[in-house]
Amino acid sequence: MNHYYCGKKNSLKVFGIVLFLALFSPCVVNASDEMVKEEKKEMAIKLVGDAAKVEGGSEDSEATAAAEHKSLFIESRYPSATTCATCHPKHFEEWSKSQHAYAQLSPVYLSFSSFTNEITSGTNGDFCFRCHSPVGANMGESPFISNLDRHPSSREGITCITCHRLTQNYNKRSGRLSIRQGDLLEPVYGPTGSGELDRVLEDDDYRVVTEKGKPGRKIHTKAIKFATISGSTFCGQCHDVTLLNGFRLEEAFSEYRMSPAAAKGTTCQDCHMGKVQGIPSGYEHGPAAVIGGKETEPRKLTSHLFAGPDYSIIHPGLFPFNVEAQELATMREWLTFDHEAGWGTDDFEDKVTEEMKFPPRWESVDDRYDAREILNVQFERLDFMEGKRREVLTNGYKMGKPVIVQDDKGGLRFKVKVDNLTDGHNTPTGFAAERQVFIQVTVTDSTGKAIFKSGDLDPNGDVRDHESAYVHNGELPLDPQLFDLRGRVLVTNSRGGEREVVIPVPYPITTIPFLRPTTRSLILTGESPVERINRRSIAPLDHKWAEYSVDSDLLTGKGPYKAKIDFIAGMAPANLIGAIKGQGFDYAMSAREVADKVAAGYQVLYSEELTFKTDANKKVAGIEKVAQTSFLDAIANIFR
Repeated sequence: MNHYYCGKKNSLKVFGIVLFLALFSPCVVNASDEMVKEEKKEMAIKLVGDAAKVEGGSEDSEATAAAEHKSLFIESRYPSATTCATCHPKHFEEWSKSQHAYAQLSPVYLSFSSFTNEITSGTNGDFCFRCHSPVGANMGESPFISNLDRHPSSREGITCITCHRLTQNYNKRSGRLSIRQGDLLEPVYGPTGSGELDRVLEDDDYRVVTEKGKPGRKIHTKAIKFATISGSTFCGQCHDVTLLNGFRLEEAFSEYRMSPAAAKGTTCQDCHMGKVQGIPSGYEHGPAAVIGGKETEPRKLTSHLFAGPDYSIIHPGLFPFNVEAQELATMREWLTFDHEAGWGTDDFEDKVTEEMKFPPRWESVDDRYDAREILNVQFERLDFMEGKRREVLTNGYKMGKPVIVQDDKGGLRFKVKVDNLTDGHNTPTGFAAERQVFIQVTVTDSTGKAIFKSGDLDPNGDVRDHESAYVHNGELPLDPQLFDLRGRVLVTNSRGGEREVVIPVPYPITTIPFLRPTTRSLILTGESPVERINRRSIAPLDHKWAEYSVDSDLLTGKGPYKAKIDFIAGMAPANLIGAIKGQGFDYAMSAREVADKVAAGYQVLYSEELTFKTDANKKVAGIEKVAQTSFLDAIANIFR
C-alpha cells in the first residue's frame, strides 16, 4: 500500500512538472489558441499543486517552481528590455533612464490611477494602465497591484516591444494597442526593414542562432519595415488622451497637427529623438546593434532618451533600469538599502559596530559596497537625465529680460515676457493640468527685507492659488498676481456653472459616481459637456507677459529696490499629492515623502534681477497717481 502510494505521488508530481515545462517552453502563441493554452496552463498548475499537497511539506518549493515557469512563459511572449540589451546596448542605456521607462514605475501615476478608479466606481478601468504599461495591459494584469508584484516586462513601461512589436497604426486610440506576441526569434518592426539583418544572418562571423531549442546567440529572424513608426501619428496613439465621456485629458498630438511644425513636415521624432532634446537637430549615425562584439553597418540612429518634465522620485536601486542592480537584489531588497545613511561608503562602514543590525540581504559589508558601486552609476545617470530635462525645457520655454514700466514714488511696475520657442505644440503640453510652470518674484529693499512676493510656495510646496490648502483655510492670502501656466480642471455642476477641481472627475450627489459615455456628438463642441481643462499654456511660437505691480504703500523708503525673478518648472503640484494620498503610494512611500521629492525636482530654468532707483515711501495723492498711469490702470487702482 505504501509503495503504491509513493509511486502514485511521485508519478503525479513528475507528470505535472513535465507538462508545465512542455506548456511553458518558448513558443509563438497564436491568438486563436489562447483560451486553450490558458486552460492547459491552469491544469498544469493544479497538477503541480496537487502533487505538492500529496507529498506534503513542499508546497512552497512547488509554488516557486510554478511561478518561475509562469515567468518564463510570459517572457517567451513579451521579451524584456534586458533581453534586447545584449545586442542593443546603446539603445538600452538611453531607454533605461528615460521617461518611457519610468512611465509605469511612477508612484504618483499609480495612486492617481487608483484614486480615479475609486471615485468612478471602477469604471475608469485600465484606461491609464494601458498607456503606462502596454505589456501589462496585454497580459491582463490588474491596474491596481504594486509594481513589486508585476512581471518584469510589465513594469518596464514603454518598453522595446511596445513600439517594435506593433503591427498596425491605431491612430488616436488612447493606448489600446495589441502587441505581437512571441519570443526573441519573432520578427520586429522598424523603420528600415530586413536588409542589414539578412546580411548578419548570412555572415558566419556573427555566429547567431535562429532555431528554437538550439544553444547559441539568438536574434530576430526578420525585421519588417513599418513606416508608421517614423511618423507623428505613431506617437499620437498614446499622446492624445480622450476619455469615454469626451474629456480631452491630453492633446499633445492634436496641438501638433495644427502646428507650424506639422505644416512644414517636422515630426515628433525629429525634435524628441534627435541629437538634441526638444529641437530638430539631425540624427546620429552608427551601428544599430553589436552582436558578439561585432558591430553592424552604420545607419541613422534615433535617440531613446525621451527627456520630459517628469523625473524619478523612487529609490535609485529601482530606477534607472540596471541589469547589475537586478542581479544583485530584488526590488523589495533594494528598498531596504538605506543609501541616504551612507551604506557602502567608507565614512559609514568605518563606524559600523557589531551591535548595528542590517536587513538580511545587506548584512555583508561586501554586498553593501557592491550596492553602493551600482548606485554611484545610477546617480550619474539621474544627473545626466536632469541635464537632458533642462535641455528639453529650455528649448521649449524662454523668459526674456524684465522691463520696468513704473519706477517712482507711486510704486513699482514691471513685466517679463515668456515665449514658447517650439513650433510643434503648446507649452506646457500633454497633461497640462498637472505641469507646474510658474514665475517666482521677490522684491526686497536695501536691507534685504522682502516687501513683495508672488509665486512663493506654501509649506506644502504649492503656489498660493485656489488649490492651496493654506489659501483654502485662510492661513495665507491668495496670490493675485501669480503667473502660472498650469491648466485648471473645471467640472460642470447641476445648474450649469463650473467649479475648479484637482482631479478631473465630476462628482454627482444623486447617483453612484461612474464615467458615463457621452450621449452628444463632440464634432461641434470638441469637449465633454461635463468637464474641461481651462488651458493656460502658450501656443506654438507665441508668448505671454507676466505683469507685476508693487503699490506705493509697500515701499519702505530704503531703496534701491531689487526684484529677483525665477522661471520654474516642476513635475506636479503638491495639491495633487494631497488629493490622491488616501490611496497610499507604492514602495511604502509616505505622502510627505512623495511631495518633498516632487518639490525637490523643481528646476529654475531662467533667473533675472532688476534694480529700481526710487527710495521713497510716501503715498502719492490720488490725482497725481492717476495722471502718471493710463486710464485703464487708473480704473484698476480705484478697485485696489
